[in-house]
Amino acid sequence: MTDNNRSPAKLRRMFGANLRQLAQRYPSVSELCRQLGINRTQFNRYLAGESFPRPDILDRICQFFDVDARILLKPLDEIEPHATHPAVNVIDRYLSANVDTTFATGFYQAIERDQTAASQPHHRLYHVREIFNCTLLRGYDPCSSVSERPATREVRGIVSYADGKICALISRKGAQDRRMMVLTETSEENGTRLLGYVYRLAEGSELGQSTQRVELRHLGHDLSAALRLARKAKRSAHPR
Repeated sequence: MTDNNRSPAKLRRMFGANLRQLAQRYPSVSELCRQLGINRTQFNRYLAGESFPRPDILDRICQFFDVDARILLKPLDEIEPHATHPAVNVIDRYLSANVDTTFATGFYQAIERDQTAASQPHHRLYHVREIFNCTLLRGYDPCSSVSERPATREVRGIVSYADGKICALISRKGAQDRRMMVLTETSEENGTRLLGYVYRLAEGSELGQSTQRVELRHLGHDLSAALRLARKAKRSAHPR
């Protein structure tokens, strides 16, 4: 058998070895599994080279670690890294300090309200994860605000920490509807709650006033549970 015809067992071993090397960068395997959305037992099988992920799970792992499918074929040290953008150093060394100690990863329900007391709140679900030293945020704007297409509604952002406040710069694709979210942490018995404001940097925003109050509620790491809690809170805020 030649190197061009590797057996499934050999591919699993190569993948497992590379995955172990990638996972060493994280102090907690359990936390890493939560961020990946992969069962810990199954992840251990990947690490041991005993099992191989489905294509969608493999794609999720590759995107998370910023690698590609070559991790199946050759040792990680032999894979040429992608060219590093100049902004990476700025983000890593200047904008991302201390975020991981003040802003937990996982799912958050965001409740935005205009300054007028009679306005209806806008509900969103955000996912926060940490990649190396960067804390990233992802979510979707409501269908009625922008479009029915998920690709149009998707927002992403980067989180930083300054002077006791958590700051997130968020935008839709193409730098549309740029906004800055500034939050202050408030500890509660039942979880983490953050209060602050959203400042919309783009004129003529389709999503309301230029400044809105916002509340973020940490929902944990389980997507199904987070969706149930977010829907329940949304129904209670908009009773029929």
